[in-house]
Amino acid sequence: MSQRVASLAAFALGNESTFTRIDPSGRLAKGSPVFLADVTDDETNHVTFRQIGHVIESANEPGGNVRLVWYGRFAESNFDFDAFQLLRYESTGRLSEVVQTMLPADKRDRIEARLKQAMRQHGETLSRSLTPIVEESFRRSLPIIESSFQASVARHRDQIDRLGERWNRNIVQQRLIPMARKEILPIVQKHGRPPAEKIGREIWDRASLFRFGWRALYDKSPLPRKDLLRQEWQRFVDDDAVPILEAHMDEIVVAIQRTVNDVASDPAVRREVAQAANDFAADPETRKLVQAILKETFVDNEELKQLWQEIWTSDEATAALEIASERLEPILREIGDDLFGNEEQGIDPNFARVLRSQILRKDRQWVVAWHTGANNGMIDKADKHLPYPVVYAAETPLDQAGGVDRAGIRRP
Repeated sequence: MSQRVASLAAFALGNESTFTRIDPSGRLAKGSPVFLADVTDDETNHVTFRQIGHVIESANEPGGNVRLVWYGRFAESNFDFDAFQLLRYESTGRLSEVVQTMLPADKRDRIEARLKQAMRQHGETLSRSLTPIVEESFRRSLPIIESSFQASVARHRDQIDRLGERWNRNIVQQRLIPMARKEILPIVQKHGRPPAEKIGREIWDRASLFRFGWRALYDKSPLPRKDLLRQEWQRFVDDDAVPILEAHMDEIVVAIQRTVNDVASDPAVRREVAQAANDFAADPETRKLVQAILKETFVDNEELKQLWQEIWTSDEATAALEIASERLEPILREIGDDLFGNEEQGIDPNFARVLRSQILRKDRQWVVAWHTGANNGMIDKADKHLPYPVVYAAETPLDQAGGVDRAGIRRP
C-alpha cells in the first residue's frame, strides 16, 4: 500500500482527537489544514510537510479559541503535540509574494544563467539592431520632454516660488550659508589665496597710476573729449590683466581642483548637504510638486507617447524586434518552462500554488506545527513567507506513487 493510500485510510478509519488553541487574529477559518514540519536533514535544514489535522471550529473574535482535530494515526500514537508551536500562514496575493513563490533561489539562479548565456551568444547582434531605434527615441524625445517640462514648471510657478522662499529661508539662510562660512570659506582661502596674491602683485606691477590719473583728470576737465578713464581701464584689462590671468591658468585650475576635493571630502559639509537633501526629499509639499511636474512631463504627455508609438512601430523597429525574437525565442521558451512547466513534467508546482491562490482562491490560510520543545497555547502569525506546503497539481508518475513532488515536498 502506498504512503498516500495509507494516509487516506488512517484519516478515514482512525480515531480522531481534538484540542483547542488561542487564535490572536481571529481569522483562522473552519477547514484550514494543519501541517507537520519534519526536518529531514539537519545539515541542510531540508523540511518536508505532511497534513496531520485541520481546524474544525474557528474563533468568533480575535483572541478566541479554535478547535483543531488530529488525524487518527497521530492521535493514537505517542506523538507529543505539546512539544510543537503552531504558526498561522496566509497567502495575501501581493505581487511580492507571488514572485517569492514562483522564483525561489534555485530557479532565479537558473533563469539568470539562461539570460547570461543568451546575452553572450546574441548580445552584440541585438545591440546593433536595437541601438539605432533607442538613439532615435532619445533624440526625438528630448525636445518634447524639454518643452513639456518648461510648460509644467510655468503652470506651477506660484508653488515653486512659494517653496523656494521657504527653502531659501529654512535651508539656505539658516543652515547652508552658516556652514559655508564655517567650513567652505577656510578651504577656499587655503587653496585660493596663494595664487590670488601672486596674480594680484603682477597685475599691480603692470598698472600705470600715472596714465589712470591724468585720464581721470582729463575727464573732469571742460575739454571736449571724454571717457578716457574707461578706455584706459578697458585697455589695461585687455593688454595686461587678462594675459596675466591666462599665464597663471594652470595654477588657478589646480587651486580649484584642490578646493573642490577638500569641500567634497569634508565630513561636516557632506553631513549637512546630505541632511538638507533628505529634508528636501521628505517634505510632503515638495515631493507632491515634483511628482506633479514629472507626471505631466512623462506620464501624461500624449505627444511623447505618440512619438514612441510611431518610432517603435516603424518598419525599422519591426525588423529589429523580429531579429531579437528569432534569437531569444529558444531561451524564452526554456524560461517559460522553468516558470510554468511543460508537457513532459506537467504544471510547475509553484505555478500551481499561485493559480490555486490567485484564481481559485484556495489555500489562502494554513497552520504549521514546528517542533520547538514547547508551545505558548497560541497560534501566532508567522513572520516569514512560506509557500503552501502541499501541491495538488502537476503530479508525475512518481508523485502518484506516493513519492516527492518537484518542489521536494512530500504529500500526505
